Amino acid sequence: MAKSDGFQLGGVGEVIASPQAIFAIAACLFFSFTIYQPNKLLPELDQANGKKSFVDTEAILQEAASLEPAKLAAEGKVDLAITKAHQMANAKPLDVLSNVCAGNVIAQVGDKDQGVRLLKKAAALAPRSRWVRINLADTLAASKRYTEAIDQYKLILQVYPHWARPHLSLANIYWQQDDEKKVAEELGLALESDSGNTDARKMRGFALARAGQSKKGFDEFMIAEAQEHTVSGPPADIKHQIENWKTPERAIYELHHQLDQNPDDPMNKLRLARLLIYTNELAEAKQLLLEARRAAPTNYEIHRNLAYVLQKLGDSNLALHEFIQSVKQQEMAEKRGLTDK
Repeated sequence: MAKSDGFQLGGVGEVIASPQAIFAIAACLFFSFTIYQPNKLLPELDQANGKKSFVDTEAILQEAASLEPAKLAAEGKVDLAITKAHQMANAKPLDVLSNVCAGNVIAQVGDKDQGVRLLKKAAALAPRSRWVRINLADTLAASKRYTEAIDQYKLILQVYPHWARPHLSLANIYWQQDDEKKVAEELGLALESDSGNTDARKMRGFALARAGQSKKGFDEFMIAEAQEHTVSGPPADIKHQIENWKTPERAIYELHHQLDQNPDDPMNKLRLARLLIYTNELAEAKQLLLEARRAAPTNYEIHRNLAYVLQKLGDSNLALHEFIQSVKQQEMAEKRGLTDK
């Protein structure tokens, strides 16, 4: 009986020797080596021309968000987005951009585990890209896979210890886990690189207070408030009021008018008081906040703004008391599900 051609040694040797086959085998070996190695992130290469590889920059995430599957997902065309994402990943299995785009889409609107697997593949294929890696970490955190996310953020920080973003992300996870001590530690490290981040500094103040260091937390809070008033510009709510009414004076006039129409509304009093704080009219702001507190004693924003005003007016003991009350009231609101953590 004649042997089948399929088992002829010469034929097999010819197939293996083809350039296409050699490339495919090499690619598979490379991928299997990288994907099954322990997590490892390498530092970015310093290019002679000063330019980084595309995959080593934030631009890869922006490009991934601009591709068809991501656009379809953003438009609410979920089924088609998932189909296109799978097609993209299958067509270019070793392409970093394709795996990032497909992984993001599938993790967001499809099978989260499948999406994460694609993002892990992308991270293995781009071992020098902190952006591909932090995209994976962010997706794990959003999926509440906190242990894996923490490992990824810490991996990034081994190579980029002064990058604020992973510290901020770790702080958010630890906040969800009620580990205020670690929150304060991570935010402290983030602020070493980004000292002007007033939101992070306020959050650190609240974390310190919850961890039993109320005075230190209040000091951080006051530093952040001072930065907003002198360096960073007005907070978003005050900025909106000023832009809406063109000038602080006109905004104050309009809010006074709204308060006249509904004099018992504590939120109207809070909004007006915040504008008055911004224009340094502290005595009137204090009176409004005291009235608002009587009407809404569990509103932590009222306590927080009153703490700032009292401190500026020189009543440090009452100011610290109000700050502590604001922290307690916010924690209670979180437990009741009335506000996000």
